[in-house]
Amino acid sequence: MRYLLRRLSHALFLLAGVSILAFLFTALAPGTYFDEMRLNPQIAPETVTALRAQYGFDKPLPVRYASWLRSVIHGEMGFSFAYNGPVAPLLLVRARNTLLLTITATLLAWGIALPLGVWSADRLGRLPDRLLSWATAGLLVIPDLAVALGLLVLAVRSGWFPTGGMASVDFETLSPFNKLRDLALHMILPVT
Repeated sequence: MRYLLRRLSHALFLLAGVSILAFLFTALAPGTYFDEMRLNPQIAPETVTALRAQYGFDKPLPVRYASWLRSVIHGEMGFSFAYNGPVAPLLLVRARNTLLLTITATLLAWGIALPLGVWSADRLGRLPDRLLSWATAGLLVIPDLAVALGLLVLAVRSGWFPTGGMASVDFETLSPFNKLRDLALHMILPVT
């Protein structure tokens, strides 16, 4: 129990640190929506100043962080100026795709790694175990960018896999089986 409490306290400190860094990187990044508004001659500087005050951008960073943290805890993710609406629905749509991709990739990785690990452990120290160890070490040293570019070139040249999006343009008109097939085809490259 003591171990779990210590791990939980470490996790809370880590979460606090990550949230502070994420907020600071976002808040201190050069260029804001209000900077773009200032460049527009049709928008009066007073309007920009009023909007900054309305959304709390005129307050010091610690006050803005506390306000942001309070909002996040209550499930209010803020307002998107680019999409002119709340952020939470925008995140939910993208979170669904991210979860689908992450869960699929994790299940595939475990589905490959677990049997190979058991097979290799059964042959510990022998030639098949050493060959598998060398092969996996060799695959691990290939940069992700090289793998991604190789898969992209394969997809473009062969035409076997779609190279963009989560679904085809006619996805809504497909039958349930073809929807699943279309989704699976679109997930092959990102999952690998």
